[in-house]
Amino acid sequence: MVAECVDCRLAYQTPRPSQEAFIAYMNWRWSSAGGYVTDNPQQRDVARRQMAIVSARHPSPGHLLDFGAGSGTFVKAALDAGWQAAGVEHSPVALQKASDDCGVNLSMDVPDGWFDVITLWDVIEHLKDPLPLLTRLNGCLKPGGTLIVETGNYESWMRIAQGDQWGLYLLDHHYYFSPASLEETLHRAGFVDFQLLPAKSVRPRWRGLLRRPLKAVRSWRIWKEARRTWLDHAGMHEMIAAVRRPS
Repeated sequence: MVAECVDCRLAYQTPRPSQEAFIAYMNWRWSSAGGYVTDNPQQRDVARRQMAIVSARHPSPGHLLDFGAGSGTFVKAALDAGWQAAGVEHSPVALQKASDDCGVNLSMDVPDGWFDVITLWDVIEHLKDPLPLLTRLNGCLKPGGTLIVETGNYESWMRIAQGDQWGLYLLDHHYYFSPASLEETLHRAGFVDFQLLPAKSVRPRWRGLLRRPLKAVRSWRIWKEARRTWLDHAGMHEMIAAVRRPS
């Protein structure tokens, strides 16, 4: 079940899975035959797009940490782009996959040192208690350094349209953020200058829906109302935000 805080509208899973269940699920996911795990070309394409986001904010390579590095594809892309890159991952299966597939050795804990950029690509929703971890990562950034966070958008029209079948309702997702609740969480962790980065807007596929008139009308109404309510971000299925450590 997903509940919602009345004051800040942060949504969260309740009851939450145990840490043992969480790790077991992650290991199962990284050892499965699903496309998310086995489609290496797609993962490399995603990593290149993510690297372009980082490079747009930091044209000169520096020190980078990818927290929740999965199979290491993004860390490999950062290394190839000239960054001194490291990654943190807690799934033993993913750690082995990173070594086997990418030749990347990830760590299970944050390494020593200060970083110019720290990234969390689809990670913050997995954290059982994100605030202490985000505060710690703040302290790992150089003054003025950048944190980039990608996560699902709870205020997406797709979440409303799909209801209980929303694709981001997963066992290992503890939290579901809106732009406002994500900004508040990051500010509480000591970050400043929250910025929601431009993202491709996901629109209803009207041509396919025309074969199902009732669904087409419902999708159109949800899209229109969501756009009216959340003009700037209703079309974002996933959102990418950047903040920085104060100088």
